[in-house]
This record gives sequence, C-alpha cells and structure tokens, in this order.
Amino acid sequence: MEKTEELLLQKTRSIPAVIRDGYRLYTGNFKRLFRASWIVALIYALCFAMMMSTLINDMLGIIVLTTSYGLQTMTDTEFTTEFVKTGVSVLLFTVAMLALASYAFGACAEHRQSGQINRTAHWWGTFHLKPFLRLLIVSLWLTLIMLVVEAAFAAIIYGVVHAGIVDSLWKSLATIALLIILVCVAGAFLLPLAYPAVRYVVSGTPSWKMPFKGYGVGLRHWSLLFVTMLVSSIVTGLLTFICELPAFVIGTANAKAYAGSAMGDPLGLPENMALMAFLAFFIAGFVQAYVHLYSIFPLYYAYGSIEQQEQELL
Repeated sequence: MEKTEELLLQKTRSIPAVIRDGYRLYTGNFKRLFRASWIVALIYALCFAMMMSTLINDMLGIIVLTTSYGLQTMTDTEFTTEFVKTGVSVLLFTVAMLALASYAFGACAEHRQSGQINRTAHWWGTFHLKPFLRLLIVSLWLTLIMLVVEAAFAAIIYGVVHAGIVDSLWKSLATIALLIILVCVAGAFLLPLAYPAVRYVVSGTPSWKMPFKGYGVGLRHWSLLFVTMLVSSIVTGLLTFICELPAFVIGTANAKAYAGSAMGDPLGLPENMALMAFLAFFIAGFVQAYVHLYSIFPLYYAYGSIEQQEQELL
C-alpha cells in the first residue's frame, strides 16, 4: 500500500523523482503491460521489420547506385513503385507505433483514476481505443505544426540562397549555424506542447479541435519537461542503438556490396540475406517496443507534478 501511495499521480515531484517514479511504475507493472500489449508489440515488430528491410534492402541500393555512380538500374515506374512501397511501410509502422503507445497511455489513464494499473482480463490483451484516437489526433496536429515550421525554414533557406548570401565556405557555415540555432529555438518553443498533449491523451475527450490548451502552463514548467524528455531520450536512445546494431551492420554491408556491384564486382551477399535481415529487424523491433514504452511514464509523472503545482498556486 505504501508503494502505491508513493506512486500516486497527484504529487509534487522533483525532476529526479519524476524520472525515478516513472521507471518504478513501468517496471513494477511490466508483466501486466506485456500481457496487455504483446500482440500489438508483435505487429509493431513486423511493421518495423518491413520498413527497415525496405529501406536497407531496396532504397539503400537505389540511393547508392544513383547518387554515387549515376546509374539507373530500373525504369521510372519501378522507381516510383519502390518509393510508394517505402512510404506505405513507414505509414504502417507509424500506425503500429501509435497503437502500441496507446497501451502505455491507457495504463496511465487507469492509474490516474484508480491508483493502479489493472490486469487485463484476456491473454490477448485489451485494445485501448480512446487513448489511441486521442493520440492519433495529437499526432496529426503536431504533424501539421511541424509542416508549418518546415515551410518557414524552407522559405528562409530559399531566401538566403537566392539573395546570394551563401557564396563562400565561411558564409555557408554561418548559414548552417543559423539554421541550427533556428531549429533549437523552434524546439524550445514547441517543447511546452508536451504538457497539454499528455494531459489530453491521458484524460481528454476525443475531438478534432486543437488539443494544446495549456501551452502557457507548459511554458512555466519548461525546465521540468526539458530535463525529463532529455533523460528519457538519452536512455531510450542508447538502448535503441543497441537494439538496432544489426541494422547498422547490415546497412553497411549492403551499401558496400551495392557499391562494389556498381564497379563490376559480384554482389557478395548470401542468398538468404534478406530473410536474415528481416528476422534481425523483427527481434530488434519487439525488444525496442518495450524500450520505447518506458519514455511515456516519466512524462506522465511530469504532467501530474505540473497539475499538482498549478493547483497549489490557486
């Protein structure tokens, strides 16, 4: 009971406590989360393997041959088909990723209401439809905002290039530095959206209206959100890198093989290389799924701490 009380959402927490309690909530309920989401995690791993196999086995070879050697090994129709296939695989992976994340947010919603994460009644789990719909709406709005930001950056680049500012090495480096600064500034202004986004996915009502009311509150607690997301990103990034080491190895081998093939050498890859790569990506994707789920729980406690601090100010 003491542990349950310690992990309640409505509690003012320091940044280390937010990260620590997020880890404790995730690991303490891992069996229940796994039981609820393992089928979706398998679908996520399958979509990840399809996407990575397409990118490594198909697109990488096309890029190496066309950009490095100027060779066109397929017709325009085949070229377009490969790009469409890649786009579809990326879209399927994105939907699977949102579906998997909805289980973590659904568990957070249960914990917010009852103080615990319920054990699913079925061995195949229970799909959390409402968190998935809310997460989908948030993702669409964030995508729209990012498109606006990217359009602004594209306009800046276009203006800089056509104004003749980039006409020497030092000016080019200065322009790149300026763009990096602009990206950092844009990221700093977008970061407070994390608070209303998490609040909406955990406890909001599905609606197509912009779900980011409360940006000012997130801005006041910018440091909490920044450090929480930074530490979570470092942890999940390092673990993801370990999980995806096979992708880097296979990608390098394929790139070298296609480069040698363009120069007239034999391809030099095993006949079952594609199957081996797919299985490696599938296993890595399944492990990666539960690595990435962890990052949601520190954000959940950051949201709870912000809510409690705002109530104490009233």
